[in-house]
Amino acid sequence: MVRINLISAEQGIQKRKRVAIVIQNQLILGSVLLSVVVLILGVVWILLDRRISSLEIEKTAKLEELAILKAQVQEVENYERDKKTVLERIDVIHKLREHQALPVQLLDGVSRGIPARVWLTVLRENTGKVEIEGRSMTNGEIVDFVSRLKENPMFRAVELLESRQEKEMGVSVYSFKLTFSLSPQEERPS
Repeated sequence: MVRINLISAEQGIQKRKRVAIVIQNQLILGSVLLSVVVLILGVVWILLDRRISSLEIEKTAKLEELAILKAQVQEVENYERDKKTVLERIDVIHKLREHQALPVQLLDGVSRGIPARVWLTVLRENTGKVEIEGRSMTNGEIVDFVSRLKENPMFRAVELLESRQEKEMGVSVYSFKLTFSLSPQEERPS
């Protein structure tokens, strides 16, 4: 008698069906997982793309803001340079005003002390030192001129350097050179 084991054949078929179902389930699970991974990567890509776009927009805005700020910095630097130039000019004007009175006072003091028959040919002032050259008809008028300059409180150390007699167009004249210092401004009378 031959015995046929039908149970094992049925078990083999069921086993194959189970293996096919397991494989089918694994394929479905793998497909679902792959779809989820692709979906997650797509979402991440979209989010990163949006972030890149927003960063590029922000970068463009910052570059425009930087250009505006550079222009403002340049404007401020120009303002500072112009301000410095104006302050330097104002300083020069103040110095000129301070020294403006000196030539007037010098000429006034010299003209008040000059006798009638004395004339000046050179009057130089350099950093408070004054040099005068001139001519006179007599030596006494030169002495008188030097004495008057010494009486002026604005002039210090008045010194006659040279006095000599010369002939000019047939007339006897005395040429002279003298120097003096200007007194410091705070000592001068107003």
